[in-house]
Amino acid sequence: MLLGIPTRDWPLPRQLLRNVRELHRARRRGGCADGCEFDRADDSRLPWTTDGAYGGWGGDAYHGTDGGPRSPGPGDENTPVVFVHGNQRDACDWSDHARFFLRRGYDGDDLWAITFREGTPTHGSMAAQLDDFVGRVRDHTGAEEVAVVGHSLGVTGVRYWLATHDRYDWVETVVGLAGANHGTVLNTWCADAGMNRGAYQVSEFLRGDYDARRDHPLAGLNEEETPGDVDYYTLRGTEDPLFWRCRDSPALEGATNVVIEDDHDGVRRSQTALEYVFRWVADEHPYNLQQQVAAPG
Repeated sequence: MLLGIPTRDWPLPRQLLRNVRELHRARRRGGCADGCEFDRADDSRLPWTTDGAYGGWGGDAYHGTDGGPRSPGPGDENTPVVFVHGNQRDACDWSDHARFFLRRGYDGDDLWAITFREGTPTHGSMAAQLDDFVGRVRDHTGAEEVAVVGHSLGVTGVRYWLATHDRYDWVETVVGLAGANHGTVLNTWCADAGMNRGAYQVSEFLRGDYDARRDHPLAGLNEEETPGDVDYYTLRGTEDPLFWRCRDSPALEGATNVVIEDDHDGVRRSQTALEYVFRWVADEHPYNLQQQVAAPG
C-alpha cells in the first residue's frame, strides 16, 4: 500500500516512488532542502515586515551590495527578479541563482525570493502572499515590472496569482521550471485516493484530467495559457518522474518551451538551467565578459 492505494493497482516507476519519499522527507525538515535555520514566516532577511504572513530574502542589505549606483549589467536598470519555490521547499532553493545573477551585474535590490508560510500552500494562499510580496518589491525598488521565476508548484501558483489578481501589468517575464501546467498522473491518483491534506493537498488542483472535468481549476487557467503582455518561457526535463505519462505538462501554448536532459530538481539547479533562466530574464547571454563583476564578499 502507498498513499492508500494498493501498489499492485498503481504501476509507478521507481523514480516516482523515490520522489514521493523525498517529498515526505522534505516535509519533516520543514520544507527546506538545505536545513534552513529560518522559520518559514521569518522576515529578518527582507527590508519590510510581513507580520508572519510569509518569509524570504532580498534587497541590498541581505545580499551585501551597497545600494549605490547600479553595477554595469545587461541594461541600465535590471528588472527585479522574484523567485518562487515549489512544494515543500523554500527561498533557500534560489541561493545559487542569486550568486549567478550578482556576478553578472545584478544588485541586491534586483533579487528576491519568497518563502510561503506553509510548505504546501494552496493556490489561493500563494496568490495572496505573492501579491503582497511583489507589491512590496515594486514599492521598494520603484520598478513597474518584475520578472518571476517559479519552480514546480510555484509555476501554477504564479499563473493563478496573475489570473486571479489581474497583475499582468506588474510582470515582464514569467519563467516556469518543471511546472504542472496541465496536471500530472500522480496528482490524479492522489486526488482519487482522497489525498487532499499535507504535502498532497494540491492534488485536486493539479489533477491530470483537467480537460475532462468542467469544474477542474486548471481548465479555467488554461483557457488562455499565456495571457497579457508578458514573455513566457518554460523548461522541463526528460528524466522528471513527476511527469510520468504526461511529459509535456510543463509546456505552455504561446511560450518558448525548452527540454533538457535532467530531472525535477535539475531543471531548477543545474548549470544549464541557470543559464537559460538568466538569458530569458536578462535578455543577455550569461557569459558576455563585459558584464562579469565580482560577487559581494
